[in-house]
Amino acid sequence: MLKVTSRPALLAADNLIALAIIALALSFLAVNNAAIRLQQRQMEQDLLAARLAKEASFRVALGQRRATISRQGYTAVATPQRVVVRNKEKQILEVRP
Repeated sequence: MLKVTSRPALLAADNLIALAIIALALSFLAVNNAAIRLQQRQMEQDLLAARLAKEASFRVALGQRRATISRQGYTAVATPQRVVVRNKEKQILEVRP
């Protein structure tokens, strides 16, 4: 910061520069917060899909020919050839041995 002098123009310029820096910092924080929330939702979806796939494949390993598990809008279908996890019609995960 510049020395406070009796010139009001310099004081106003200092305040505007400080305001611009604060505005940039807040916008950076908002963008990063949104990105972190999106990443967290994606990781939670991947974890749920992996858990459903594991449980469905375990049922097939126990002897079922086809296992279907539905939870929270996700459906896992396991056969001896593959395991597929879907959310509505979107395929989230597919595992083949």
